[in-house]
Amino acid sequence: MSTPPGTARTGSDPTRRDKKTQDISAEVERLVRERTAELLEENEALRQEVGELKQAGDVLKKAYTELDDRVRERTAELERANTRLLVEIEERKRTEEVLRESKERFIAFMDNSPAGAWMKDEQGRLVYLNKTLEARFKARLQVWRGKTDFELWPLHVAEQFRENDLTVLEEGRVIEVLEETPDLERGGSTYWWNFKFPFQDASGKTYVGGIGIDITAWKRAEAALQESEEKYRNLVELAPEPIAVHRQGKIVYVNPPCVALFGAERRDDLIGKPTLQSVHPDDHEVVKGRIRRMAEKGTTVPLIRERFVKLDGQVIDVEVVATPITYENLPSVMVLFRDITERKKAEESLKESEEKIRSILDRSLDALYRRNLLTGHSEYCSAVIEQITGFTVQEVLAMTVDDILECVHPDDRPGVMAEKINVLSTATGGTVDYRFLCKNGTYRWVSDRFRITYGAEGKPLFREGIIRDITEPKQAEANLRAVMEREHLRATELDATLASIASGVIIYDTTGAIVRMNEAVCKMIDRASLSLDPIRFEERQAGFGVLWEDGTPLSLEATPYYRALHGETVQGEEVMVTRLDREPLWVDTSAAPIRDGGGAIVGAIAILTNITERKRAEEALQRYAENLGRLHHDLETSNREANLYLDILTHDIGNTENVSNLYADLLIESLNGEAAGYVKKLQRSVQKSIEILGTVSTIRRIHQASPDLKPMDLDAAIRGAMEGYPDSIFSYHGAHHLVEADDLLTVVFANLIGNAVKFGGPEVVVAVRTEQDDGFVRVSVEDTGPGVPDKDKQEIFQLYEMKKRGVGKGLGLYLVQILVERYGGKIWVEDRAPGRPEEGAAFKFTLRPACKPADRANSGR
Repeated sequence: MSTPPGTARTGSDPTRRDKKTQDISAEVERLVRERTAELLEENEALRQEVGELKQAGDVLKKAYTELDDRVRERTAELERANTRLLVEIEERKRTEEVLRESKERFIAFMDNSPAGAWMKDEQGRLVYLNKTLEARFKARLQVWRGKTDFELWPLHVAEQFRENDLTVLEEGRVIEVLEETPDLERGGSTYWWNFKFPFQDASGKTYVGGIGIDITAWKRAEAALQESEEKYRNLVELAPEPIAVHRQGKIVYVNPPCVALFGAERRDDLIGKPTLQSVHPDDHEVVKGRIRRMAEKGTTVPLIRERFVKLDGQVIDVEVVATPITYENLPSVMVLFRDITERKKAEESLKESEEKIRSILDRSLDALYRRNLLTGHSEYCSAVIEQITGFTVQEVLAMTVDDILECVHPDDRPGVMAEKINVLSTATGGTVDYRFLCKNGTYRWVSDRFRITYGAEGKPLFREGIIRDITEPKQAEANLRAVMEREHLRATELDATLASIASGVIIYDTTGAIVRMNEAVCKMIDRASLSLDPIRFEERQAGFGVLWEDGTPLSLEATPYYRALHGETVQGEEVMVTRLDREPLWVDTSAAPIRDGGGAIVGAIAILTNITERKRAEEALQRYAENLGRLHHDLETSNREANLYLDILTHDIGNTENVSNLYADLLIESLNGEAAGYVKKLQRSVQKSIEILGTVSTIRRIHQASPDLKPMDLDAAIRGAMEGYPDSIFSYHGAHHLVEADDLLTVVFANLIGNAVKFGGPEVVVAVRTEQDDGFVRVSVEDTGPGVPDKDKQEIFQLYEMKKRGVGKGLGLYLVQILVERYGGKIWVEDRAPGRPEEGAAFKFTLRPACKPADRANSGR
């Protein structure tokens, strides 16, 4: 590197300075002596003149006096000059001492400074080098003084130094440069951060001064840091999880997974964007608080869940952890996050599933329990136990094993103990039926199905089981024989009826097994070798090969009988039966569920009509167009016949339910107490079934009716529906609207009012309001009944839903929705008092006002 010249010319040599001072003092003394000698000589001459002129009297005396004054004045002047000279000499000595001390301090300062310092003259010759550079380059100032950089350094280094020195001299300014010198100790290069500046000495001669700091270690650390940052950046870039860095509210870096997560095409779509733009608005304050904590404490904030917003607006759930870092030499925040949207959905699904399971357990007819065999106490018992035994869950959990055994009927205790010993010895589950003493003092039959859970050492730990109330089944066993005799008689009558029907008839039980079929079925399949004994259909399906009309196999779920067992009425579906050792058999199949008096499905009936000939005729139609009319008439006749059989069966079920309702009335009058209550429940089930049949009939009317609508008097429809409830309380002030509807408009109001009366009781108040707004007539039917919970408001109009406003199949409100939508409106339910569903419901719907005659003509109606 370049080395500065010394400071030898800044001050004089002390020895030379002292000799000069002595010379000056000697010269002054010599001059004083000479002048004094001259004055003495003059004084002596004057004295002689005075002696000679004394005689001149007063003139000479006056002259003498004047001369004496002149001598005194001259002497005073010389004394003052001498004094000034002595003061000047003293001041010069002090100045020289200060300069000497200053030089010593400067040399000590420069030699002890960690920075290197040097001076060069205009020709580039070194005149000064401090001790730091002497030690660094193992040089001596006496050796290097007067040499140029070209004599001390390699050519490329010397040229670099000289170029920078000339810049300082030519431009007369300070420059700041990075210069490189060979490392004489370790090899390689040494890097110096140098400040070079011009200056002049007292004589006006120009020099180049320099101060430099060895930054080799910093440069190496910087290179290592760059290498480390590059490795860190590669690690971040290759990380599978999204990582982002933000600073002062702006995103400054994102890795590829982060770009993909936010749905961006490239980094620039995110970099520079506000940090909070990617955060859900509801989480902004949380994120701001975390950023403040990192800024104040400089520590990582813990993992939390937040919501981010992708570029397309989609909200995702993420887990986020953030930590303060230095990025691009500026304080920043690095955020690492993981998309947990799918995991959160799974958690919510699991929670919902657990809630459903708990709800199912709470509504189940069976009571579940778990007893700790080590403590003798139950750890869990479902709420149904109170319905079975009368004891609350808390009371059951407080019972010991002895307490429970004490409640078992004495005659049943040996069997209970024997089953427990058997299970413990065989390590299997067991079932035991016994009578249990309920809280009200009566015994009820229960079936206890349980198993034992063992620990790692084979020690029994828990008894887990299900308790079911089987009192009624036990009581029913006594009546079973009589019932079976009655069923045998009915079966005989049914066989005679089936034999009289020309079409094939098959009756299935709830498992899908054939329990009855007539002779027509056997003739239809020509008494195939495959047996039709009462076994499940899926065990015979492969043998018959039942196909759809297009030749695809008929699945179990698609069979008419299976659908009928699940509540569907099937009419006129055509299937092909193969593998009968002859050509395929075409069958027109209709099926319907068989229900008991309570509406429960107890089986299914299928009517099979051999339409093989009809199918042959249909194939012949393609060749013989002239027979189309006759064959079509035959098909319609067959279809009507099949529908007639189904209507007859449906009608018979309705008649049977009406008769059952009459018998129920008679039983209610003749029975008292609990038996009468059971009969009333039976009657309500029969009435509900009759109601459902009526609703189904109305739905059938809707589908069969003409789609054309006509102007209907809204007031007449409302009052017509109110007439069906003469004992109910209404609030209605009339309506003056004609709406687009048909004769079934009254059914809408009848169902809504009936629904309010049914669930609100005799004291319920029903209010009907109408108004015309936004081109629609808005109708509101409000009641003061129990209302509809918020979670049920969307589903209450769905078919076959169980609603909290009562037990049913939801056909009434489903029918209302069908009609309102048929009329071009929509229906919904709200709280009568907003936010308080317990204060009643408000069923609201819209209707289209009837067009004027001219408008209907213009609309083509």
